[in-house]
Amino acid sequence: MLGYSQAINLGIVYDASSEKNYRHVNQLVRDLQKDQKKVKTMGFVNMKKWPGHCLPQLVFDFCDAKAFAWNQNPIAQNVKDFIQADYDVLIDLTPSGFHLVKYLCAVSKATMKTGRFVEKYIDIYDLMLQVDDSNSIEETSSQVFYYLKMINNEQDSE
Repeated sequence: MLGYSQAINLGIVYDASSEKNYRHVNQLVRDLQKDQKKVKTMGFVNMKKWPGHCLPQLVFDFCDAKAFAWNQNPIAQNVKDFIQADYDVLIDLTPSGFHLVKYLCAVSKATMKTGRFVEKYIDIYDLMLQVDDSNSIEETSSQVFYYLKMINNEQDSE
C-alpha cells in the first residue's frame, strides 16, 4: 500500500457544489504541489445549474450526472480521462450518497483508492476511513492525509 511519501500522482474527487468545498480543495492542491505532488481533481456538481466557481482549469475538472450514461458508464471525455489516469492514490472526499462518483472510483486505474467506510463500497477502496457523512470536507481530508502519512512513512536509508 502506498503512503503519502511514495505517492507522486494524486487524484481527488469531491463535491464541488459548494464554493467552500472548492476553496478547501484548491488550498489542498496548493499544499500538495508544495510537497512536489502532481494533482488532478474532479469536482462533482450535484446541481442543475453549475455555480460560478466550477470553471475547468489545468488541475481542476468538473462533471455532473449528465457526464454518465444510464448504466453509470462515463460518457464525458474529461471523466473518461480521469478514470484512465495512472494515479498513485485516488482520494474520494464525497459523501456516501454520490453513487456516480463511487462508480468512477471503482473503475479508476489508480494504484490505491481511499474513501469513507461504507459497507456496500468495501470492494472499491484499499483504505477506508470511519468518517461520517456529516463531517466537513476539511475534517475528511485531514483524516485521509493523517493516515496516508502513517503508511510507509520511513525514508529509504540504504
